[in-house]
Amino acid sequence: METTSTLISTNTTELTAGQAAVVGGFFGMFMTVGIALVVITIIAWWRIFEKAGEKGWKSIIPFYNVYIMFKLCGIKAWFWIILCAAFVGGILTSVNPPAELVNNDNVTWETLNAIDWGTHTPYLIGMVISCVAGIFSSALIAVKLAKAFGKSVWFSVGLFFLQFIFTLILAFGKAKYSTKNLK
Repeated sequence: METTSTLISTNTTELTAGQAAVVGGFFGMFMTVGIALVVITIIAWWRIFEKAGEKGWKSIIPFYNVYIMFKLCGIKAWFWIILCAAFVGGILTSVNPPAELVNNDNVTWETLNAIDWGTHTPYLIGMVISCVAGIFSSALIAVKLAKAFGKSVWFSVGLFFLQFIFTLILAFGKAKYSTKNLK
């Protein structure tokens, strides 16, 4: 009779102490790195706000920080338009969502292909509106923020695609914020 160190039950797999230690170690490492990146990002945005003449603490208040960012970029009216679009998109995604997505923890391509998308039009429209609003606002902020700091169009491309790195460059570099650059 042969025994194994891994016990398999009907729904779960039990880990040995060594396996659990490895999983815990990886989880701890990723959490530590994640928290460090969040702290660095907060510091960078704080510095960018201060360089632009705003109080740094405004960068850590959800929604308000985005409003201030739009204001710094000279596009305050767009904030309200994009906020309304995202709100409408969010409401539409709650109208008749596909049950295959709501009640399933393991969505696959087969699951997506099996959905009759024609019966979920409001959901699809909401998803499109939300995605377009998010991408458009990110692009708009990247272009205007780069311009406000006297950076090139290529810098705004970097700010859009590699936001973490280019935010650090703005925060800790020599670039100066000026509303004159926005005109």
